[in-house]
Amino acid sequence: MSTHHGELLLITINHETVSLEKRERYSLGDAQIKMLYDALHRSPILEESLILNTCNRFELYSKTSDPKNGSAIAFKTLASFYNIQREEIESHARIRFGQEAIKHLIEVSAGLRSQITGEAEIFGQVKKAYATCQRLGYSGRLINRVVQKGFQAAKLIRHSTQIGEGQINISNVAVDLSLKIFGSLKNTSALVVGTGETGEKTAKALRSRGASNFGVASHHSERANEIADKWGGNPHALGELETYLNDYDIIISSSETDSPLLDARSLAKHMDARKNRPLFLIDLGLPRNMDASCQEIENVYLYNLDDLAKIAKDNLSERRAAIKQSEKIAAQKSASIWQMLESRGLVNFQ
Repeated sequence: MSTHHGELLLITINHETVSLEKRERYSLGDAQIKMLYDALHRSPILEESLILNTCNRFELYSKTSDPKNGSAIAFKTLASFYNIQREEIESHARIRFGQEAIKHLIEVSAGLRSQITGEAEIFGQVKKAYATCQRLGYSGRLINRVVQKGFQAAKLIRHSTQIGEGQINISNVAVDLSLKIFGSLKNTSALVVGTGETGEKTAKALRSRGASNFGVASHHSERANEIADKWGGNPHALGELETYLNDYDIIISSSETDSPLLDARSLAKHMDARKNRPLFLIDLGLPRNMDASCQEIENVYLYNLDDLAKIAKDNLSERRAAIKQSEKIAAQKSASIWQMLESRGLVNFQ
């Protein structure tokens, strides 16, 4: 039987382990994240925790005095919280301990584990997750030290390699796909749905690639006006989507929503009015903004996060050397961080 070094446990469910449809089940809002923290820490075996929940991953980093029982308790809690059989969650997840968990955190923070390899948004998402766990009181000496040192290592990777060269992000991939489909965006109408960070980057990418006719739709009118004014688009109220949907050839959506904005039933009547004019839907949301049934409608073409990741992977060859260099740095830094933790008595060596 193998032994595990120390008390740091990682459970990860991500785009490398399960499909988009399954990842969607693990998406959490802010209130739900607090509830999950509370549920996990009803057991004294889980002493500290960090929950990272993004469109491509659910991850739990925990300090546990008993790695074997700690992981069992964590899976039992997750199964109850998500109302999913424990065996099913375990089949979706990968477990890491100690130094391997630290290495994983560094690689995630640096963008090495992202669907779009090298994208920078994930670093901000990890920082936000860490700030949340600190605010809720679930971090401690081990999590604090691991995350802070992990951030330093991730920054070193970003600054000393070319892993992030080329303004890599999901918004650019989505707009480049649109450009590839239409050849030019000058006479193509595109609608950006959602005005968060991804939505604004999508508007920026459209403008930089020559789009002169695009809209920005949001539930928040002030934010829609702000982004539309900044990048030269037309603001819309998202609640009135069906009144202007037919004005656009492409819809790129990243709205936070509990239910799909469009499905086959709602689209069918619009396609008759479009007189066979194709509609391209690019769904960057999780939970998904567009129901999978949309692609059943003739002349509707639906792309989701997994589709875009496949496109992005085709362009990875130029950055192979940077990836290899980045992984080497992550391995070296995780080893030195682990040694530091041992020397300070923050983990047990078994």
